[in-house]
Amino acid sequence: MDFLDVLNKRRACHNFVPGKTIPDDDLVTMIEQASLSPSGYNAQPWEFIVIREQETIHDVYEIAYKQEHLKNCSAIIMVLADQEIGRHADDIVKDWEKYGYRNAEQAAALKGAMTKKTRPEKKEMMAIRNAAMAGMTLIYAAENIGYATCPMMGFPQIKLKHYLNLPDDRKFALMIAIGYEDPNAKKLERLPRKKSAETIHWEKY
Repeated sequence: MDFLDVLNKRRACHNFVPGKTIPDDDLVTMIEQASLSPSGYNAQPWEFIVIREQETIHDVYEIAYKQEHLKNCSAIIMVLADQEIGRHADDIVKDWEKYGYRNAEQAAALKGAMTKKTRPEKKEMMAIRNAAMAGMTLIYAAENIGYATCPMMGFPQIKLKHYLNLPDDRKFALMIAIGYEDPNAKKLERLPRKKSAETIHWEKY
């Protein structure tokens, strides 16, 4: 599908066909394509919890305010942000040198920047910004291969963290419900978007 077509076609789906499954290979494809997203230092501080068992989907539905699109979706992907952005610093540095992006001295300096002690809120913000980019790419990847999605941020994070056994150094960046859009559901016109003149500031604010 042409990228402009993907952009125009993508909508937040609230009407999934219940009872349908998504092949694991397609879920892996979405995540592999999402992993091509940019990230600071090429740290790729994201992970994904893929939920496709109906019992688990129902439990998440119960925890997340019983939102109907969660009840009927085929899968849920939790996009996680790893706050320890320098967790794999040694491997990242080796890649920088191996592929000619940095010499040894430059790589060592960037490793220091990546692993230095940082305020927890700053680490969390950086990780979530990076993981959110991967989440958006995943949404477009799903659309491109024929699946509807609904990105979600409204859910009780502490309850879901405990249910999914999330480590303390990971944060939720995004929840994405994925499935097959009900072709019989009423189609609403896309809500208006701001005009470019309302959002662009040239040179300075």
